[in-house]
Amino acid sequence: MTGQNKYNYINVLQGQYGQGWEDLCAAESYKEIRQNLKEYRENEGGCYRTIRRRERNPEYNDQGLSQKR
Repeated sequence: MTGQNKYNYINVLQGQYGQGWEDLCAAESYKEIRQNLKEYRENEGGCYRTIRRRERNPEYNDQGLSQKR
């Protein structure tokens, strides 16, 4: 088995517009999200946050790992 991860980790920028937190953009690199956060704060103002989310990797192959013993 190769060194493939079961999950992909992404950074998400979220904004608060009175209806809860909404996803604005996502990227794999933290540096890119920080740049987007800076641009949103300069242009719009408001409340923003960055979170780290994991999503299932569609390329992950778990065949044979879930067998009952």
